[in-house]
Amino acid sequence: MPKAQPERRVISSFTSDQWSGRPAQDGGNMFIGFALLGAVLCLILMIFLPGLRSFGAVTLFTAVFAIVFTALSIRGKASAEQKFLNSITARVNDIVAGLTGNSTHNLSAHQFRALIENGKPLPLLVNGVPGVELQAISEQPPVPARNPVVKRVNNAVRTTRVIVTVTPPDYGISSFDRLLGAAAEAGGDSGSGAS
Repeated sequence: MPKAQPERRVISSFTSDQWSGRPAQDGGNMFIGFALLGAVLCLILMIFLPGLRSFGAVTLFTAVFAIVFTALSIRGKASAEQKFLNSITARVNDIVAGLTGNSTHNLSAHQFRALIENGKPLPLLVNGVPGVELQAISEQPPVPARNPVVKRVNNAVRTTRVIVTVTPPDYGISSFDRLLGAAAEAGGDSGSGAS
Protein backbone atom coordinates (compact mmCIF):
# COMPACT_ATOMS: atom_id res chain seq x y z
CA MET A 1 0.00 0.00 0.00
CA PRO A 2 1.52 3.37 -1.02
CA LYS A 3 2.31 5.85 1.69
CA ALA A 4 -0.21 8.70 1.84
CA GLN A 5 1.08 12.14 0.90
CA PRO A 6 0.72 15.09 3.30
CA GLU A 7 -1.89 17.65 2.41
CA ARG A 8 -1.77 21.36 3.23
CA ARG A 9 -4.60 23.80 3.77
CA VAL A 10 -4.45 27.55 4.38
CA ILE A 11 -6.54 28.27 7.47
CA SER A 12 -5.86 32.01 7.66
CA SER A 13 -3.84 34.73 5.97
CA PHE A 14 -2.92 38.35 6.57
CA THR A 15 -0.72 41.04 5.09
CA SER A 16 2.09 43.13 6.53
CA ASP A 17 -0.30 46.10 6.40
CA GLN A 18 -2.51 44.32 8.95
CA TRP A 19 0.37 43.08 11.13
CA SER A 20 4.04 43.83 10.51
CA GLY A 21 5.45 42.99 13.94
CA ARG A 22 7.46 46.22 13.77
CA PRO A 23 5.16 49.18 14.42
CA ALA A 24 8.13 51.53 14.91
CA GLN A 25 9.85 50.68 11.62
CA ASP A 26 8.79 54.01 10.05
CA GLY A 27 9.53 56.00 13.21
CA GLY A 28 12.30 58.04 11.59
CA ASN A 29 10.09 59.15 8.71
CA MET A 30 7.24 59.92 11.10
CA PHE A 31 9.57 61.99 13.28
CA ILE A 32 10.79 64.05 10.31
CA GLY A 33 7.23 64.60 9.10
CA PHE A 34 6.02 65.69 12.53
CA ALA A 35 9.10 67.92 12.96
CA LEU A 36 8.28 69.74 9.73
CA LEU A 37 4.64 70.05 10.77
CA GLY A 38 5.73 71.30 14.21
CA ALA A 39 8.03 73.92 12.65
CA VAL A 40 5.22 75.24 10.44
CA LEU A 41 2.82 75.29 13.39
CA CYS A 42 5.42 77.13 15.48
CA LEU A 43 5.86 79.75 12.76
CA ILE A 44 2.10 80.35 12.76
CA LEU A 45 1.97 80.51 16.56
CA MET A 46 4.79 83.10 16.56
CA ILE A 47 2.22 85.62 15.36
CA PHE A 48 0.23 85.25 18.58
CA LEU A 49 2.88 84.15 21.09
CA PRO A 50 5.97 86.40 21.28
CA GLY A 51 7.75 83.83 23.50
CA LEU A 52 8.21 81.57 20.43
CA ARG A 53 10.18 84.21 18.52
CA SER A 54 13.62 82.80 19.26
CA PHE A 55 15.65 80.01 17.66
CA GLY A 56 15.81 78.03 20.92
CA ALA A 57 12.05 78.21 21.44
CA VAL A 58 11.36 77.11 17.84
CA THR A 59 13.80 74.21 18.17
CA LEU A 60 12.36 73.09 21.49
CA PHE A 61 8.74 73.36 20.28
CA THR A 62 9.53 71.45 17.07
CA ALA A 63 11.43 68.68 18.89
CA VAL A 64 8.79 68.20 21.59
CA PHE A 65 5.97 68.26 19.02
CA ALA A 66 7.73 65.66 16.85
CA ILE A 67 8.63 63.37 19.77
CA VAL A 68 5.14 63.44 21.31
CA PHE A 69 3.24 62.82 18.08
CA THR A 70 5.69 60.18 16.82
CA ALA A 71 5.37 58.31 20.12
CA LEU A 72 1.56 58.54 19.98
CA SER A 73 1.48 57.32 16.38
CA ILE A 74 3.76 54.36 17.12
CA ARG A 75 1.76 53.48 20.22
CA GLY A 76 -1.50 53.61 18.24
CA LYS A 77 -0.08 51.41 15.49
CA ALA A 78 1.33 48.95 18.05
CA SER A 79 -2.05 48.77 19.79
CA ALA A 80 -3.89 48.13 16.50
CA GLU A 81 -1.38 45.43 15.51
CA GLN A 82 -1.64 43.76 18.94
CA LYS A 83 -5.43 43.73 18.70
CA PHE A 84 -5.22 42.15 15.23
CA LEU A 85 -2.67 39.58 16.44
CA ASN A 86 -4.94 38.64 19.36
CA SER A 87 -7.94 38.17 17.06
CA ILE A 88 -6.08 36.04 14.51
CA THR A 89 -4.52 33.98 17.33
CA ALA A 90 -8.00 33.29 18.74
CA ARG A 91 -9.25 32.26 15.28
CA VAL A 92 -6.30 29.89 14.73
CA ASN A 93 -6.76 28.45 18.25
CA ASP A 94 -10.41 27.69 17.47
CA ILE A 95 -9.42 25.82 14.32
CA VAL A 96 -6.59 23.93 16.07
CA ALA A 97 -8.91 22.94 18.92
CA GLY A 98 -11.44 21.68 16.36
CA LEU A 99 -8.79 19.67 14.53
CA THR A 100 -7.06 18.14 17.52
CA GLY A 101 -10.00 17.99 19.92
CA ASN A 102 -7.64 19.34 22.56
CA SER A 103 -7.65 22.93 23.78
CA THR A 104 -4.23 22.49 25.46
CA HIS A 105 -2.67 23.17 22.05
CA ASN A 106 -3.92 26.77 22.21
CA LEU A 107 -1.23 29.32 21.48
CA SER A 108 -0.75 32.61 23.28
CA ALA A 109 -0.31 35.72 21.14
CA HIS A 110 3.40 35.63 22.02
CA GLN A 111 3.74 31.99 20.88
CA PHE A 112 1.81 32.72 17.68
CA ARG A 113 4.10 35.68 16.97
CA ALA A 114 7.14 33.40 17.44
CA LEU A 115 5.53 30.90 15.02
CA ILE A 116 5.16 33.67 12.43
CA GLU A 117 8.68 34.99 12.92
CA ASN A 118 10.60 31.70 12.86
CA GLY A 119 8.48 29.99 10.17
CA LYS A 120 9.13 26.53 11.64
CA PRO A 121 6.30 23.98 11.75
CA LEU A 122 4.67 23.30 15.11
CA PRO A 123 3.75 19.60 15.46
CA LEU A 124 0.38 18.83 17.05
CA LEU A 125 -1.01 15.55 18.35
CA VAL A 126 -4.48 14.23 17.54
CA ASN A 127 -5.44 11.76 20.28
CA GLY A 128 -1.75 11.17 20.92
CA VAL A 129 -0.99 10.50 17.26
CA PRO A 130 1.36 12.85 15.38
CA GLY A 131 0.47 13.95 11.89
CA VAL A 132 -0.73 17.56 12.09
CA GLU A 133 1.60 20.54 11.83
CA LEU A 134 0.83 24.24 12.07
CA GLN A 135 3.08 26.64 10.20
CA ALA A 136 3.12 30.32 9.19
CA ILE A 137 4.76 30.99 5.84
CA SER A 138 5.60 34.55 4.83
CA GLU A 139 5.71 35.32 1.15
CA GLN A 140 8.87 37.32 0.53
CA PRO A 141 8.50 40.18 -1.95
CA PRO A 142 10.69 40.00 -5.06
CA VAL A 143 14.06 41.71 -4.74
CA PRO A 144 14.17 44.71 -7.10
CA ALA A 145 17.12 45.17 -9.42
CA ARG A 146 19.84 47.28 -7.85
CA ASN A 147 20.42 50.70 -9.30
CA PRO A 148 23.25 52.50 -7.47
CA VAL A 149 22.00 55.94 -8.54
CA VAL A 150 18.46 55.62 -7.18
CA LYS A 151 17.74 54.49 -3.64
CA ARG A 152 14.57 52.42 -3.54
CA VAL A 153 12.23 52.27 -0.61
CA ASN A 154 11.13 48.75 0.27
CA ASN A 155 7.42 49.20 0.86
CA ALA A 156 6.26 45.92 -0.64
CA VAL A 157 3.39 44.22 1.14
CA ARG A 158 4.13 40.69 2.38
CA THR A 159 1.41 38.08 2.78
CA THR A 160 1.64 35.51 5.55
CA ARG A 161 -0.39 32.32 5.36
CA VAL A 162 -1.12 30.10 8.34
CA ILE A 163 -1.09 26.54 7.04
CA VAL A 164 -2.08 23.24 8.58
CA THR A 165 -0.34 20.18 7.16
CA VAL A 166 -1.95 16.80 7.71
CA THR A 167 0.18 13.70 7.22
CA PRO A 168 -1.89 10.57 7.62
CA PRO A 169 -0.22 7.64 9.36
CA ASP A 170 0.10 4.25 7.70
CA TYR A 171 -3.06 3.24 9.52
CA GLY A 172 -6.29 5.11 10.10
CA ILE A 173 -6.19 7.00 6.81
CA SER A 174 -9.97 7.40 6.64
CA SER A 175 -10.06 9.23 9.99
CA PHE A 176 -7.35 11.61 8.78
CA ASP A 177 -9.32 12.17 5.58
CA ARG A 178 -12.24 13.31 7.74
CA LEU A 179 -9.86 15.48 9.77
CA LEU A 180 -8.52 17.11 6.60
CA GLY A 181 -12.08 17.72 5.41
CA ALA A 182 -12.85 19.49 8.69
CA ALA A 183 -9.70 21.60 8.29
CA ALA A 184 -10.73 22.57 4.77
CA GLU A 185 -14.18 23.65 5.97
CA ALA A 186 -12.75 25.57 8.94
CA GLY A 187 -10.07 27.17 6.76
CA GLY A 188 -12.64 28.32 4.21
CA ASP A 189 -14.67 30.05 6.92
CA SER A 190 -11.75 31.82 8.64
CA GLY A 191 -9.62 32.58 5.61
CA SER A 192 -12.32 34.75 4.09
CA GLY A 193 -12.48 36.95 7.20
CA ALA A 194 -8.74 37.54 7.37
CA SER A 195 -8.32 39.54 4.18
